[in-house]
Amino acid sequence: MPPSYTDDQIVYAVRDGLIIPAQLDRTAQGMIDLVNKTRAAMSIDNYRFDVDAHDEVAHQAAIESIVMLKNDDAILPLNAGPVANPSATPQKIAVIGEFARTPRYQGGGSSHITPTKMTSFLDTLAERGIKADFAPGFTLDLEPADPALESEAVETAKNADVVLMFLGLPEAAESEGFDRDALDMPAKQITLLEQVAAANKNVVVVLSNGSVVSVAPWAENAKGILESWLLGQSGGPALADVIFGQVSPSGKLAQSIPLDINDDPSMTNWPGEEGHVDYGEGVFVGYRYYDTYGKAVDYPFGYGLSYATFEITGVAVAKAGANTATVNATVTNTSDVDAAETVQVYVAPGKADVARPKHELKGFTKVFLKSGESKTVTIDLDERAFAYWSEKYNDWHVEAGEYAIEVGVSSRDIADTVAVALDGDGKTQPLTEWSTYGEWEADPFGAKIVAAVAAAGEAGELPKLPDNAMMRMFLNSMPINSLPTLLGEGGKKIAQFMVDEYAKLAK
Repeated sequence: MPPSYTDDQIVYAVRDGLIIPAQLDRTAQGMIDLVNKTRAAMSIDNYRFDVDAHDEVAHQAAIESIVMLKNDDAILPLNAGPVANPSATPQKIAVIGEFARTPRYQGGGSSHITPTKMTSFLDTLAERGIKADFAPGFTLDLEPADPALESEAVETAKNADVVLMFLGLPEAAESEGFDRDALDMPAKQITLLEQVAAANKNVVVVLSNGSVVSVAPWAENAKGILESWLLGQSGGPALADVIFGQVSPSGKLAQSIPLDINDDPSMTNWPGEEGHVDYGEGVFVGYRYYDTYGKAVDYPFGYGLSYATFEITGVAVAKAGANTATVNATVTNTSDVDAAETVQVYVAPGKADVARPKHELKGFTKVFLKSGESKTVTIDLDERAFAYWSEKYNDWHVEAGEYAIEVGVSSRDIADTVAVALDGDGKTQPLTEWSTYGEWEADPFGAKIVAAVAAAGEAGELPKLPDNAMMRMFLNSMPINSLPTLLGEGGKKIAQFMVDEYAKLAK
């Protein structure tokens, strides 16, 4: 490792005589590691990787990333007619939105890469022989709406059985180097959605966005909503597979969708002032905040619909070690559709010495089940699953006590809760005259000494501490060297007795 030093809050590293920020140094090291990993393959003359195989990996990743938020009247999957079901009459489909033709498949700025191939949704329809009428509806920028494009889109929608509207954020709306100041999509897209929905009530919105967008303001205009994020080079085939029912959607939200940007806990600190931003929300980020403080959200963390239905039963938790546990649950596909469900395990701490979220996701597994099939899944929770970072100990810390293990399919859809009692890691800090009476009571050695003080008080060997609720509140938050303030010379004797006894026990 190169030498490093700090300047205020920036850590610098010295590499080959150059002084650079340590974050850039780590990034450079990561790139070097990546080059070294590929060196063996690149040393082979005329080496070629399998483009199609890699594209299929991208295809499968995209399929599993799509989150179905809404599916009223079972509007999805669509019927593509003879291509998917020879006995079915095909629906007349309208595809509206430039994203269907020009997919936003990656983020902005330095995340740009050159794909080996690029397949849009319209490309996929053509390849699969699925007929659809297309209208771009809008341009992929932040310019005002084009009335001619809007009119064409509405006319296209009128003649369809169902409308697929591809909406989202153009690259100009989100990228590295600047912050978004709203969660809304461009107004021209929402206006177009309203116009199309007035002409045709059977609308499915397909979203393309790198970060969350508000859904509540326009959701009433759509019977179905697919959050597809930025799906990469094979997003078109993945969307077609889900939309036409070759696969059931199985993605889950990796972040909550709030009702309003001002509901986010970071808004009290953002965008900062005088050149700095305080991360004042601490650990209460995302669902950890919304769930702890009972804040209403549009869609919770971990949410995602399926064409299938599932049931979770038989939740059991077994203590595996002093501070570890194993969770088992049985998942059953209760529908006639083969599909996958993601079982999520949240840990809810009991009373803690620090502020902790209501619960935190600590394990999950996706399980594929055929119609009517059941499987038992096992998720192991290690010590870190129960720990928090302690400033006092400058380390991860597991407190002794009871923890609730919640098993469900989102942070707000919990199938069952089971408790487990842990021993704790036994970490303690040396007690001194500056430790509070409450800290002495909570410490294994200190608790014995507090008991000895009480016994000595009953025996008349030490002053007796007042025993009432108000005095206890004072004592618990007071360093023991302040006992003389309450008890005079007697308080000084008690404090000295405690310090002396601790020195004997802690040897």
